Amino acid sequence: MQRVDQVSSGDAPPEHVLVVEDDPEISCLLCQLLELDGYRAEAAPTGSEAIRQIQKDQPDAIVLDIMLPDMSGFEICQRLKLRRETNQIPILMLTALSDENSRRSGLRVGANRYLTKPFEPQQLLGELKEAIAHRRELLARQTHTSVQVQMASDSRFREQLNDLLSELFVLTQLSEDEIGRIRYAVLEMTENAAEWGNRRQKDLIVNISYELSDEWVRFVITDQGPGFDRNNLPHAACEEDPTAHLGIREKLGMRHGGFGIMLARGMVDKVEYNEAGNQVTLTKLMRPAAKPEEATPSG
Repeated sequence: MQRVDQVSSGDAPPEHVLVVEDDPEISCLLCQLLELDGYRAEAAPTGSEAIRQIQKDQPDAIVLDIMLPDMSGFEICQRLKLRRETNQIPILMLTALSDENSRRSGLRVGANRYLTKPFEPQQLLGELKEAIAHRRELLARQTHTSVQVQMASDSRFREQLNDLLSELFVLTQLSEDEIGRIRYAVLEMTENAAEWGNRRQKDLIVNISYELSDEWVRFVITDQGPGFDRNNLPHAACEEDPTAHLGIREKLGMRHGGFGIMLARGMVDKVEYNEAGNQVTLTKLMRPAAKPEEATPSG
C-alpha cells in the first residue's frame, strides 16, 4: 500500500483517528491505511465501545460505519453532534449501495463526509484530510458548533427537523422570539429546497449546515436541483404584489404558500443565494444584550 506523505508540523503528535467498524478484517485494513499515512489509528467494533473511547480519549476524526451491531452510525452522529464537547469532531461516514434502509433514511444528522463502499484508499484519505482541515478552519473562525443534516425531499420529515432545531438552539442565548423567527425561516427555506429545488424527487436530498459562533448563527441549505434564476420567480411572493403568485402556484399544482423567501428576509439579518440558486445562506447576527439603564440619583 502506497503511503501518502503528510506535511510535518514540527514535533506535533500524529492526529488520532477512531475507526468504528464491526468487521475485523475491514477495521484492520482501515487502521493500517491510516497508520501508513501518518495517523494514530484505534478501532472500536460497536457504537457503545466507540462512545466509551471518545469519552476517554477524544479523537481528531472518526471513520464510522453505518451498520453496527448495537446502534446505527446515524444514532452515534446525532449523539456526538448535539453535544458541545464532541460537536467539532469530524465524522467520515461509510455507507453501502446495497443498504436500502440507510438510503431511505429521512433525517440524517451529523456526518461531515459520506463515502460509499467500495472505495479507493486515496478517496478515504482525501475526504478525511478535507474534514480535518475544515475543523481547523472552524476553530480559527471561533465557531463553537457545526452540524450537518441531510433530509429527504419529503415534507413528513419537517416535524423531525423542527425538533432538531429546538435542540440546536439550546446552545445559544437567543430569545424565544428570535429562535422562533429563525426556525420559521429555516423550515420555509428547507421546504422550498425540497419542493422547488428537488421537485420532491425521493432520491434527492437537502443538505442543511448549522454553525454557531459568538457573532452569528448561520444555516446553509443546499438542494440537488439545477438551481433557478432569482430574478424570475413567478411562483413566489414579492413585496410589490404579495398575492400575484397564488394563481400561478395553483396552475402548477404547488402547495399553498410561496411567501417563504419574502418572509425569511424579515426573520433573519441576511438571506444570500449562491450563483446557481440551489444554495441559500441564512444568517442571524448575535447582538449584545441591552444594558439596564442606570438609575439617576435623586437631587
